[in-house]
Amino acid sequence: MISWIQRTFQQHFKWLFLALLVIVIISFVFITNASSGLGGGAHRKLPDRPFFGINLARGDAVKALFEDAQLSLYLRRPSFASQPSEGEIQQYALERHAALHLADQLRLPAPAPDSNEFRAYIQSLGRFIGPDGRFDPKAYAAFIDSLKTNPRLTEGDVARVLADDLRARAYENLLAGPGHVLPADLAEQVARRDTRWTLAIASIDGKDFAPRIDTSDTALAAWFENNSRRYEIPARVSVAAITVPAARFADGVKLTEAEIRAAYDANPARYPAPAPLKAPDVKIDSATGQDENADASFALVRGLVEADLRKQRAEKAALAAADDLAVKLLEQHVSLDQLPAFLASHKLAADELGPVGAGAVPAALGGENAASRIVPEVARLTAERPYSNPLPVPAGAAILVWRENVPARIPALSEVKETVLADYQAAEKRRLFNETGRKLRDTVASAVASGKPFADALGSAASAVGLKVEIKTPAAFTLVQPPPEIDYAAYQALETLEEGKIGEFLPSGENSAVLVHAIKKEVPAFDPGSPAATEIKNQMAPVLAERNARSILAAIVEAELSKSAPVID
Repeated sequence: MISWIQRTFQQHFKWLFLALLVIVIISFVFITNASSGLGGGAHRKLPDRPFFGINLARGDAVKALFEDAQLSLYLRRPSFASQPSEGEIQQYALERHAALHLADQLRLPAPAPDSNEFRAYIQSLGRFIGPDGRFDPKAYAAFIDSLKTNPRLTEGDVARVLADDLRARAYENLLAGPGHVLPADLAEQVARRDTRWTLAIASIDGKDFAPRIDTSDTALAAWFENNSRRYEIPARVSVAAITVPAARFADGVKLTEAEIRAAYDANPARYPAPAPLKAPDVKIDSATGQDENADASFALVRGLVEADLRKQRAEKAALAAADDLAVKLLEQHVSLDQLPAFLASHKLAADELGPVGAGAVPAALGGENAASRIVPEVARLTAERPYSNPLPVPAGAAILVWRENVPARIPALSEVKETVLADYQAAEKRRLFNETGRKLRDTVASAVASGKPFADALGSAASAVGLKVEIKTPAAFTLVQPPPEIDYAAYQALETLEEGKIGEFLPSGENSAVLVHAIKKEVPAFDPGSPAATEIKNQMAPVLAERNARSILAAIVEAELSKSAPVID
């Protein structure tokens, strides 16, 4: 029942909650000081916040503004992209509305839904781009099909938002202009791309690097004091569990032969033949498309299938019984003091589990594999809401009972000494490795500057400090076509590296690093009319134009908001 209530609120009041969240979070739009009237009493009205034709102090305006912005962002971003932050949604919503308002003033037309421009825009949206970087018609069709059962969103809503996006983009294009690339910036990019490098790249192996580390109690205590926050035990909730065992319902489960066979046929790979038996090979009948040996394979594992299906049914019955129990706890207003008598009348008990939270989920609740299900439910428990929703657990189903909130704390060193010691040694080894590497680099650079070959200078210096070195000299290359064997860390050195010089000591892993010697650096003469310069300019121009447009639009939004900003005494 509790789960049903949660689902109902999530399904029917999602946008209401979003609007309320927006009102709370977006401070520069909604938060005012005491003189503005916010929080000044039930009869005081929130002052108007006009913003390009809408009033940001009205919840319905906020709701519409942010619903459209969220849908626009959802469609524009790839499916694998991280969720935008509230701040990003806020800024995007305001800038999008400003662009639309100003597009209206300029009477920029909306494209027809059947126009080539509209279709091309849909095919450019990140949400419908497949792994190959191209438009995926199946992803688009699946999205359109999902709208048929969506009570809050229609195909018409999507078409309207996309048309508005195109109008907003048209206005932004006017702001952006052609995108001016400065000659110096262009020359820098051409040089970076087309400089021809001849390098000696040294891979430094520090696996056997074994510096002396002071592991005395004094050193360890000092390190722990500076890093104690790393070991903070987060706030947790001490709980008990009312478990409804699935075993109580196992004997009552009635299974037909057809049900057992259907469970097997649904997923035969789930039931491999027990050793030392071996199931016959799959043999597909060309006429029926069925496995001719399915009956023989099923016969070998029928007992396993029946036991598994019986267990599933018993667990389902236990969860249903726990749900009924949760309803009774609520309907009868059972307090924590009354709980023991209530449980005794139902032949149940509450087992104390102690503090539960991230990194501390008892095996009785499923351990860390169940953390994503258990921890959020535990976090919602309070003295006023002491009972959780029914949860599946290894033994069947359980209702968690609040006992007390356990605040976060920093443990004593003695409680976590083994972990702290390992972390301290790893951190010290890493620090000393990098420190030794920087000294190594300076030694080699001095030797090379005095005329000593790079390989000889590095070899003798590395062996003196217990580091192994492997030097490679790939064929001369440019960044357009770099050789695949180059360690990625080596590219960092090229930003500031000059011919004949040694780059910085660059860690490339837990116990490895790279040192680069620029044997030769051939910088091409810059010709602004060359094909390379033209290509790079064409790539840079739209990026700079879009950046300029966003900057101008952000300034427009800020200026408009400032007109109705509350006066602070």
